[in-house]
Amino acid sequence: MPDKYTTVWPSLVEALNTHGLAGLMAFVLGYLRIIYDGRESRPMRQFIEALLGACITVVVGLTSEHFGMSGGWAYACAGFTGVLGVNQVRQLAQRWAEGKVKADKE
Repeated sequence: MPDKYTTVWPSLVEALNTHGLAGLMAFVLGYLRIIYDGRESRPMRQFIEALLGACITVVVGLTSEHFGMSGGWAYACAGFTGVLGVNQVRQLAQRWAEGKVKADKE
């Protein structure tokens, strides 16, 4: 079974190598925003939300490179996600997706 996934770890290391700094930036910004807001008092939930922001940032960086854009989009996403928060980014993405669906139906 482990032989089937021989490319997973090298791919993960490469992703962290290229976009890890942006992910770290999103994590730190997100964690500081969570502490500043004071809405979430449980440390585990604070950590998980900051980690989700870092993951979103790395995925955006990988996706932007896949489509031939600059990897710098990961840093823009890091600031955006870190300052606004994962919930706000999710709501914005849902509104954008709903608008696309409505436009395609018309």
